[in-house]
Amino acid sequence: MKDRLFHLKEFIDKNGRVTLHELECAFPNVSSMTLRRDLTRLEEQNAVLKIPGGAISVDSVLRAKEADFSERISYNVAEKLEIAEKAVKLVERKSCIFIDGGSTTTYFARALPDDSFYVLTNAIMVAETILRKEKPTVSLLGGDLRKNNFITVGSSCIDDIEKINIQTAVMTATGFIKDIGGFTCGNQAEADVKRCVIKKADNVIMLLDSSKVNKKTPYTFADLSDVNMMVVDKNFSKELKATIEQRGIKVY
Repeated sequence: MKDRLFHLKEFIDKNGRVTLHELECAFPNVSSMTLRRDLTRLEEQNAVLKIPGGAISVDSVLRAKEADFSERISYNVAEKLEIAEKAVKLVERKSCIFIDGGSTTTYFARALPDDSFYVLTNAIMVAETILRKEKPTVSLLGGDLRKNNFITVGSSCIDDIEKINIQTAVMTATGFIKDIGGFTCGNQAEADVKRCVIKKADNVIMLLDSSKVNKKTPYTFADLSDVNMMVVDKNFSKELKATIEQRGIKVY
């Protein structure tokens, strides 16, 4: 079995993303049921991420995104660490949480205690981070994979969200327009997914570092009335924090 798993991983790493049908063609002497079990074993080893109808190579994702993601995740590091450390204290142990895609939420995923959370995400980098822990269960939502940030979007992703009960959604935004209290992002399909998650969640925590204030991107996906709590860094404007709290939103 070890040899089979090795060759299976090698095939998936070479192709990046494969369907079960492609695996069946590449390994004709292995049953479909056995291939499904093998994918589960490889996922447990953090070698692949299972997606509906197939799998994605973790190594290929990390290689493809190394330069771009390392640049974003290295920006405002102190602020993002501060936000992550505060935010993980706001989620209940053993709860079902959705973690949005983004560098700040990846820091949150790293800081999340190794406990029996049920984690939902449409972000491969978040899923890979959580998979390094032993106790959480991770569900990667299906859909169309965006190349620039490796998150899933589209109707399949939204269909998955509609079927799930979310206790807490940990969200992030590319920008926050303080005059109107709007949270924005740069892609319509991504905005649609964020809206759906927020609608389904019992509790919404928005992670926002101070560099995002008045950074305008095209699509508004939420406003302050959609958020229960915000977690910000020490450089966040005290006046803006007070204004937001006057709207009934706790700012940490």
